[in-house]
Amino acid sequence: MKNIGLIDDKDEARRAFKLKLDLVLEISYPGWQIIDTKPFADKESYRSWILENEISVLITDERLDEGPLVGGGFADYFGSDLVVFLRNYFKDLPIFCLTNVEITDQLKASLSYFNLILGKSKFDSDLDNYLNLFVKSGISFYTEFNNELSRLGELSEKYALGDATEPEKSELHTIQTRLTLPHLSEELKSREEYLILLERKIEEIKDMNEVLLKYLNNN
Repeated sequence: MKNIGLIDDKDEARRAFKLKLDLVLEISYPGWQIIDTKPFADKESYRSWILENEISVLITDERLDEGPLVGGGFADYFGSDLVVFLRNYFKDLPIFCLTNVEITDQLKASLSYFNLILGKSKFDSDLDNYLNLFVKSGISFYTEFNNELSRLGELSEKYALGDATEPEKSELHTIQTRLTLPHLSEELKSREEYLILLERKIEEIKDMNEVLLKYLNNN
């Protein structure tokens, strides 16, 4: 999960920026790497791309309509449109905007959806500190994710066995709600998949308990 996603429509600029960041990451943050892509025609495609590449931090340009898309054509959306869409699924994923354009009204309107909006020149002038911020944000994100996943397993087991208290049931519900936001785990493709499988196991245990109770009551 130590991956920083980079979205930019200009191939040459994106590759040069990726190379620059990779050099710093290799020295200061071993294990971290940049996964880059040009924009997709369908914003829904970003969901699977983020999941498959275990993205823990996302960087996007604001202007995504100047270079060709994956598969040809040009984007009909900006980075500010993309972040609004992604927040429906990744509410806690650190998302940063690096842009050469002036801060437009549209970008200002999406300010609360980004963790930070930066001019590329400002980022370049203090690259080490900003990259440190990005990495720390990513560490916090996947650490919290793993902690919640572990707690979910504990509470689900107690619930299935009938040992969960009312506060624990409430906590379980809260965590389940948060974890319906998809992201990779080590064994499964997404939090959604994890929860679906987990719910099935819980129902199987509950069904077995009901069968057992009926058997005991009839004997």
